[in-house]
Amino acid sequence: MQVMDSARQLAKDIRDSAEYKIYAQYKEELEQEAGAMALVKEFQKLQMQAQLCYMSGTQMNDTDMQRLNQMAPLLYADPRTSGYLMSQMQLQKMMADVMQLITQAADLPMDMPG
Repeated sequence: MQVMDSARQLAKDIRDSAEYKIYAQYKEELEQEAGAMALVKEFQKLQMQAQLCYMSGTQMNDTDMQRLNQMAPLLYADPRTSGYLMSQMQLQKMMADVMQLITQAADLPMDMPG
């Protein structure tokens, strides 16, 4: 059970981290504005589609690619949405670093298939 106790402590430490607190603050503020949050979610969905197309060697349809390219500068020009997106990226990076440490400790491969 020591590993689970450590995992619970890690979860608490993550919630207490500056990265999480900043992200949670931006998220809470953005959730008060349904339109802005809807745009962010659409943007992230389009980003994910673009990444999946890239990884699979296919092309995203022109309409979605154009929409993605139009949304990016608008979202990053607004301090609320850019703060949310940037803080989310910083939190995700921290989580990826933690995951890398854990998988290395367990000697698990992290290679992408293919």
